[in-house]
Amino acid sequence: MSAIEAIDIELVQISKQLKPLLDRQAALRTKRRELASMAFIEANAITKDDVELSSGDGKPYFTFVHQFVEWLRSKNKCKRFAEWNGTIYFTSDLLSRRMPGDRPARIEDLK
Repeated sequence: MSAIEAIDIELVQISKQLKPLLDRQAALRTKRRELASMAFIEANAITKDDVELSSGDGKPYFTFVHQFVEWLRSKNKCKRFAEWNGTIYFTSDLLSRRMPGDRPARIEDLK
């Protein structure tokens, strides 16, 4: 057996050992994201009616977030929250051209 074949065999063995850990890591990340989303929604008392969706209700199709933001600007009154790509943001953040990465809330977690 060559040194390359031995390394290949060991790499396969290591991959098999890592798979359960990587699967558990992915499951924990998913659960954490879910819990953080629900905590943000609860802390801010967000309901579906509080969120301006980026699609539906006769809205034009927005290819880019800046198009959605300009549409929000054109409205006389905005909802407190707005959704882009499934993530819930404070509308004020989007209007200020900010998309904070620490917004854990997802539209799918609203009840």
